[in-house]
Amino acid sequence: EGQRSSEADPDLQSAPDPVDQARVESREQPPYGRYLTDADGMSLYLFANDQPGTDHSTCDQTCAIAWPPYATQADPEAGEHVDADLLGTIEREDGTRQVTYDGWPLYYFSGDKAAGDALGQDVIHLGAAWYLLSPDGARIEAGERAEASP
Repeated sequence: EGQRSSEADPDLQSAPDPVDQARVESREQPPYGRYLTDADGMSLYLFANDQPGTDHSTCDQTCAIAWPPYATQADPEAGEHVDADLLGTIEREDGTRQVTYDGWPLYYFSGDKAAGDALGQDVIHLGAAWYLLSPDGARIEAGERAEASP
């Protein structure tokens, strides 16, 4: 008989642990131009289903496994070409603080394995599109998903 435990399935843990202090950087790479990354150069995405500035993420549970939120314990820092005034955080249902940029919650894509990978770019998944985000807070619609050049 199936288990009816109220504990979460270990495969459905919502997200990686928050970093101590998130640092949003940018990277320039054709065809996207300059876009946001974490301190390690991993691409950060927005989810078109989210409403910027509403202090709410529409990506949780299964969504957050494919698209882990960029979570932080301290207030995020801005790297070069990143506008510190556009950085913020929202509180997720699990109590973690997700980094936002110009009101957009920021996510990783689980398919990206190396700095410069942008395999989540312009992907329609879970009902809406995912896009890289420029340092001026605009979604980047140029280019398709791509792995980093060697």
